[in-house]
Amino acid sequence: MVDAIISPILEQLTSTAVEEAKEQVRLVTGVGKEVTKLTSNLRAIQAVLYDAEKRQVKQETAVRLWLDQLRDACYDMEDVLDDWSTARLKLQINKKKVCSFFSAASCFVCKPLVLRRDIALKIKEINETLDDIAKQ
Repeated sequence: MVDAIISPILEQLTSTAVEEAKEQVRLVTGVGKEVTKLTSNLRAIQAVLYDAEKRQVKQETAVRLWLDQLRDACYDMEDVLDDWSTARLKLQINKKKVCSFFSAASCFVCKPLVLRRDIALKIKEINETLDDIAKQ
């Protein structure tokens, strides 16, 4: 009787855990492509902001608010790309250092994965913000 109740619950938990693990792997493995896409989007947004500032036409309040939100997102994008570049440089420097066994493991395995995951999550958040701005 207990097995009949617990077995489906365990299957559901296992399925959920596997899906979450797959999502985390997708985040980590696709971060390079996402950084490239973010860089391209940043350039496009900067061009829009530049054109809007160059025209300096009296704009409606809603348009000004939209541009301000876009500018804030642009700053967030620049911050993430700077974080990515800085972290990659730090990893390259750390590879040259002699590490003990445990710090070597963290230098070469954990840190790059954590870095990629953190950057991927930030990019995902920025993309959601951009989607919200685009819907306005």
